[in-house]
Amino acid sequence: MSKRLLSAALALALVGCSSDDKGPTPPSSVPVDEATELALTLTELAPDGSLSFTLDNGAGLAVTGASDYSVTFLGYAGAYDTAFSMPWHTSDRFGCGQEVPDCVGTLEELEPGVYHFSPDREPQLGDRVTSVKLSIRVHGALASTPPNVMDAPQG
Repeated sequence: MSKRLLSAALALALVGCSSDDKGPTPPSSVPVDEATELALTLTELAPDGSLSFTLDNGAGLAVTGASDYSVTFLGYAGAYDTAFSMPWHTSDRFGCGQEVPDCVGTLEELEPGVYHFSPDREPQLGDRVTSVKLSIRVHGALASTPPNVMDAPQG
């Protein structure tokens, strides 16, 4: 009888020790339509206009499922100014969703929060352009990325 009690106590102790359950694993990503903030980081711009970026919720969680977006290429010619004291520039917009309803280009999610955009054609910015900047907008149900103009990443 004492052997059985000892075995039962030992089994109970082992079960108790192995239950280091810390609760559910916290999420590592959030769907774009549930994110209340969207933070975008441009990571690469290729000569053909394809680019890569990361998207998170401002608190480090990867944002998944982005499909409503626009990519605007801005070409600057340097010292040329207009009559309105604004830098001379050209632009070409791609995307799919509320800003570009006809879907021009393809956005692919490579892994949670990591995206690659490929334009349908090379951006048309003219022959006087000396530098290119980008404005990339992503929209979810609760938040959108801010309308920032970004320099191409140095690499």
